[in-house]
Amino acid sequence: MESSLNEPSRTSGVPAPAARDTAFDLCELASSLSVADEASAISALELAARVGGADAALFVWMTREDDGHCWYSSIAALDRDWSAYALRRLHSGPCTWLSHAARSSEPRFVSQATFESDEGDDSARDDSTRPRAVWLIPAPAAHNSNALGLLVLAGDDEHRLDTTRRLLPVYRALALGLTDWFQRRGRDELVRRAHLTDRDLDLLRHELLGHGSKRIASALHAEPKTIDCRFHRLNVRLGVANRRDAVRLCKRYGLL
Repeated sequence: MESSLNEPSRTSGVPAPAARDTAFDLCELASSLSVADEASAISALELAARVGGADAALFVWMTREDDGHCWYSSIAALDRDWSAYALRRLHSGPCTWLSHAARSSEPRFVSQATFESDEGDDSARDDSTRPRAVWLIPAPAAHNSNALGLLVLAGDDEHRLDTTRRLLPVYRALALGLTDWFQRRGRDELVRRAHLTDRDLDLLRHELLGHGSKRIASALHAEPKTIDCRFHRLNVRLGVANRRDAVRLCKRYGLL
């Protein structure tokens, strides 16, 4: 049975009022991400990791495109060597963490023993790659996006990580906040860099629906060659090769 915030921790001895205060602090932290820069987001991740008893923290934002390719972005706190190692595992295996995040929004605890059995031979393992207990906290993005987030909190002491278990609703809110932060940051940067307008996005929505230049021209009361020119200028501003890639890029950040 899940323990509540009003119940004292069996492992850490943290009294209920302290647990409630910690939960409130983390909730404020999640809310503050709406106006955070990258340094502030990393600081928030570090504080959340320390509160949860972790000694390494990683947040991965991933979006899968229609052609099957995936795009990744991440931030890390505390033990960055371990986070770099974890990222390598995410990309090249053996690792099922992102698969779990893609199919379930439920947090999952990976014990040190499970982590070690996945790794196999440990003869060449250094300190940064030693097995650690891990909390995986997935965060799906908004309905109009293929993106998802995964908050990873790792520690040598499974008992200390029990604090994360007791505050899982708050950590899920934090993971959702970080997912939204990555998506919003990428979206705002793209809009600013490419000077995107509502007219540009309207054009791309027609392309997304599979409309050709003639049909788009008819809908927008323009000439087909005008539509082709508009797409060409838009592709240049977005830095892509064609209108299909322009749609993929804007979908990646939830603009379409």
